[in-house]
Amino acid sequence: MDMNAYLSMFIDESNDHLQALNENLLKLENDPQDLSIVQVIFRSAHTLKGMSATMGFEDLASLTHEMENVLDLVRNSKLSMDSFIFDTLFKGLDSLEAMVQDVVDGGTGKADVSALIVSLQSIVKGDYKTNAPAAPTAAASAVGGNASAGNELLDIFQLSVLKQSIEAGSQAYYIKVTLREDCVLKAVRAYMVFDVLERNGEVIKSDPSVQDIEQDKFDRSFIVFLISSSDQQTLKDGIESVSEVELAEVTLLDAESIQLYGPQSEQSAAPKAAAPSAAPAQREEAKQQVAAAKAQTAATATAAVNRTIRVDIDRLDSLMNLFSELLIDRVRLEQLSSEIKRGDLSETVEHMARVSSDLQDIVLKLRMVPVESVFNRFPRMVRDIAKNLDKKIDLVITGAETELDRTVIDEIGDPLVHLLRNSLDHGVEMPADRVAAGKSDTGTVHLRAFHSGNHVFIEVEDDGNGIDAAKVSRIAIKNGVLTEDEAKKLSEEQLQMLIFAPGFSTADKISDLSGRGVGLDVVKSKITSLGGHVSIRSQLGKGTIFSIQLPLTLSIIAAMLIQMGDEKYAIPLSSIVETGIIQRNKIATVHGNQMIEFRGSVIPVVSLSRVLDIDSYNEDEEQETEIVVIRKGEKLAALMIDSFIGQSEIVLKSLGKYLPAVKAISGATILGDGQVALIIDPNAFIK
Repeated sequence: MDMNAYLSMFIDESNDHLQALNENLLKLENDPQDLSIVQVIFRSAHTLKGMSATMGFEDLASLTHEMENVLDLVRNSKLSMDSFIFDTLFKGLDSLEAMVQDVVDGGTGKADVSALIVSLQSIVKGDYKTNAPAAPTAAASAVGGNASAGNELLDIFQLSVLKQSIEAGSQAYYIKVTLREDCVLKAVRAYMVFDVLERNGEVIKSDPSVQDIEQDKFDRSFIVFLISSSDQQTLKDGIESVSEVELAEVTLLDAESIQLYGPQSEQSAAPKAAAPSAAPAQREEAKQQVAAAKAQTAATATAAVNRTIRVDIDRLDSLMNLFSELLIDRVRLEQLSSEIKRGDLSETVEHMARVSSDLQDIVLKLRMVPVESVFNRFPRMVRDIAKNLDKKIDLVITGAETELDRTVIDEIGDPLVHLLRNSLDHGVEMPADRVAAGKSDTGTVHLRAFHSGNHVFIEVEDDGNGIDAAKVSRIAIKNGVLTEDEAKKLSEEQLQMLIFAPGFSTADKISDLSGRGVGLDVVKSKITSLGGHVSIRSQLGKGTIFSIQLPLTLSIIAAMLIQMGDEKYAIPLSSIVETGIIQRNKIATVHGNQMIEFRGSVIPVVSLSRVLDIDSYNEDEEQETEIVVIRKGEKLAALMIDSFIGQSEIVLKSLGKYLPAVKAISGATILGDGQVALIIDPNAFIK
């Protein structure tokens, strides 16, 4: 079988499982007693291990297997989580991510993880330094099987879980699976059987152990105890549908027959004594296990009916490009139809316009992705950085369901990393300093996203010390970014924005996180390249908010087409506040700048013909002129233009490598008559 055909699927699913493992391990760290989370983590790790083994990535499978051994003890309440175990498991996830990335880069997924494996094995043995009780040592030996227990296949805890499941209304099964004599890949077939069983319920125990089965240390048959809501025939058919399985014997167990597989003390005890044999705490843990198993089974059933498919982003890009061409032709047809004025042609073109509008909505929605796909990787990063800085920090994420174009999503990850690191390192103070300032010793960083018009805003807010504008000014003057006289003319907000200057840093010393001045200037340049902008609101001693404004999509936008002499231009509607006409004598000159009164305030007026050097139009010859009032954040400005053509949906085209930096122009579009119109960047006119 050619495994390369499944490599893309393996990479996608591995990344999904690793993300889920990171998220759920963080949840477990906040609530170590919640065994239902452990069940979800164990299932993800088990699936990842099986996928890796099937694909031949032995190091991946081996490391996941050792992590799974630790999780198995935890989910069976034989090991209590502590900081050492959490740190070791997180290191394991980092190594797994590096190995998967190696596979993505064309490697073999191999890595030296021997030290990590030794740490995981020491956790299983119970001989690592910890504050946890010494009970896991004995428990670990119980997990290995029943070598010295005669016919005892189940320990007291497993017996209790099975009993509780029967009392809760589920079925308990004893299943013996026999493989064909000519079966070559026994471990692989066994994995496929376990996959079937786990989709139908919860495996409580196997004999030989799961570890031995995965290492091919069994003959032709193995035994499994299963909790399930499925009937016997369904389970039997499912198992025997696996290739090279000769026979599946499925036996329904009741409360009495279960005793035959338990310890001798259980078998010889009176029936009434059997129920209370486990300690109350152990019975409670058994109930939690059963509840977790039911919840996981329900989740699996829900996932099974989720009707989604994976689509290569390149195909979506091709679809968008083809639709863009269709949109240009549609506008051309509408123009021709208005000139020819035939009823049947107009009717057909109108119908095509309605259908293509619906198609446009669908195409754009196909490219929309929740920002959750980016946000999900930050809780782990914040945890690690906070631990490294000896700070206490809570990350609060809101609006993760907000959708953005996939092109934008792919680009905003790095800017957000820099902003979060800045808030963690520079913003949030050390616990002792926070307490001295009358704050909680735990800092809070908010990461939020929300829609506003045709834009998406992403904010990073911290309740730290804020930005000291005076300190920024001193450093800027010292580094030659501006002179002392220039600094005096700047507002506090403008001084704060200086931290985005290349090479600028307020850090007192260089560290692994900051001090080199290569972070925030990257943020500004990246956001600007995406057609957005970033702003700061900061209050000394209270905190800082970094706000990023981004366009919903980078492909098709609504625009106002305008005429400037012999040339046509487009202005994005999302930046337009109002259009109007003003008398030339209403324009005042203040300190050399043209200004007009607008809605009770005074705003600057910009001559578009002068900025763009348009010789075919001169507004000085006009008694009155049309204006377009544009907005950038809270600031307004008015552009003087020749005349309006009308609104239209336009396809954004790049100016290419030959015209990389044309002032005030962000791109071009092809109009219905075949002409090229330049797209004006309103942000260039407002400082």
